[in-house]
Amino acid sequence: MGVKVTTKKNNFPKMEISLKSLNGKKVNVGVLGGGENAWLAGIHEYGCNIPVTEKMRKYLHSQGLHLKPTTTEIHIPERSFLRTGHDTYIEEILNKIDALMTSVAGGDMSSDEICQIVGDLLSSKIKYFARELSDPPKHPFTIEQNGGKTNPLIDSGSMIGSISYEVE
Repeated sequence: MGVKVTTKKNNFPKMEISLKSLNGKKVNVGVLGGGENAWLAGIHEYGCNIPVTEKMRKYLHSQGLHLKPTTTEIHIPERSFLRTGHDTYIEEILNKIDALMTSVAGGDMSSDEICQIVGDLLSSKIKYFARELSDPPKHPFTIEQNGGKTNPLIDSGSMIGSISYEVE
């Protein structure tokens, strides 16, 4: 006994086209475009050592921070908010992508739309992570200078506010 199967509607070619439209797409999330916020984000993401000059020593002394004569560098510790924020939330984002892939395959959502959703979600999660970061803490002198703000990544909020995404 033989069985013959026929389909009245074949959506596979449409699905293949929809899924191929994702091929090569990339979503970049971070402090994009350079400028002061990107520079500051790099300092916080990886930390840095700033050599102490005599001029800097005198200025800090006038502001109330008295460095030891043996202090030759000021250390800003690593506060990885981009990498660690990504790593903290990537599983959640991937689960969301998996749920949306049916919509892309079915043609109900474009590849650009899913990329925008991924960019929005991940940039929002990284902003949240950065706002909640508390370790390593700010130096007490910096807290005093910033009006008691203790979050090590928030001064004016412009660096965190500049976290965005782009679709390539």
